[in-house]
Amino acid sequence: MSNGNMAMSMTVEDFLEYVKASKSKHTFKEYRIGIKKFSEWSAKSPNEILEMRRQDWISGDMHRKKRFTRELEKYHNALLKQGYAINTARNYCLGILQLFRYYEMPITIPTGSEISKTVLTTKDFVPTPDQYRRMYEVADSLRDKLIISMGKDLGWRIGDFVKINKDMLPILDQDAPISFELVTEKEDVLAKSFLSQETVDLLKGYLATVNDNPNPYLFPSTNGNNHIDTDTINLMLRNLAEKAKIRIPKNKRLRFHAFRKRFLSECANLSVDINTAKILVGKHVEKDMLTYLSEVEHREAFVKVHSRLRLTETPMRKTRETASELEKRVDRLERVINIMSAMYPNAVKKAEKMLEDLGVTMTAEQFTKMTFGEKLDMIAKEQERKQREEYARIIAENNNNNH
Repeated sequence: MSNGNMAMSMTVEDFLEYVKASKSKHTFKEYRIGIKKFSEWSAKSPNEILEMRRQDWISGDMHRKKRFTRELEKYHNALLKQGYAINTARNYCLGILQLFRYYEMPITIPTGSEISKTVLTTKDFVPTPDQYRRMYEVADSLRDKLIISMGKDLGWRIGDFVKINKDMLPILDQDAPISFELVTEKEDVLAKSFLSQETVDLLKGYLATVNDNPNPYLFPSTNGNNHIDTDTINLMLRNLAEKAKIRIPKNKRLRFHAFRKRFLSECANLSVDINTAKILVGKHVEKDMLTYLSEVEHREAFVKVHSRLRLTETPMRKTRETASELEKRVDRLERVINIMSAMYPNAVKKAEKMLEDLGVTMTAEQFTKMTFGEKLDMIAKEQERKQREEYARIIAENNNNNH
């Protein structure tokens, strides 16, 4: 798309229509208010701001490209001076951040910036593991039991949870815990989560009741072809708490987000590495930390947390309790490779050059997300593919050779 065409097609209204159709009502409202307030603060219309960002982006001038990072920090500081709470000020910055990101002109917030800071809210009521068990026991429907069990396993945001499609589910006929991965919508990061055996058993029974439904969502709406409404889930949880005679303190609220808070709380109680905990629930982790984490660690951390959050006496039913010696050796080898990449950045550059020479094509974003080990694996696969092509060519030549 040319710069001229890009300018014509970029509007704040289109962005807000996208948010309205794909995000929660709360997210839409906060983005809309945040953009409006930023517009008033900067004395520019929202579309003028968007055009300024476009001009900065195509200028090639690094100082200009960082203009809105500086502006957003000033705006955030102005909100705090007006008396807005830290969390509210941050939320009112998200609209502009996501607007620029939507049109592929993201701005980078420096590590440690005031914009990124939040404080823990005290509004949420987070049930204890025992209280969740009581809610599970009084639930009459298979769907409600599954929502509780799956919610405490994943610790995802409700926006990602309600959009689970039936065809997204992993193969259920394997040893638990079963890996279940998803690129989260809000932070656009990979959640490397797991499903426990008790959730898998519920899923198998529940799928038998919805597989014939043409609606693709795991939790379909009662009418139409949409997913269950987030308010419906939150109301269901509050009703179950009341039925289980769980008293929710005044000025507190029970909502699906409590599963995420409980999961992370148990991770903290068990001294699970913070970056591992973030990966399990789909929170952003600095790229340089990802190289030191492994699939085995994720799995073992989940098993620990599940032992505290389990709803029933259903065992995990693993064929082995710990990783085999072969798995551990592979895991150690992956760690060594990733550590070597951190020690020798030139090796990473050479690997990237080899991939380019091999004709591997991918976006810059895809390329930067790959670990050194993944790049080496891709080099090996590409070399094998080229070798197979060379064999095929030689065989084809020999087929035409009279000798």
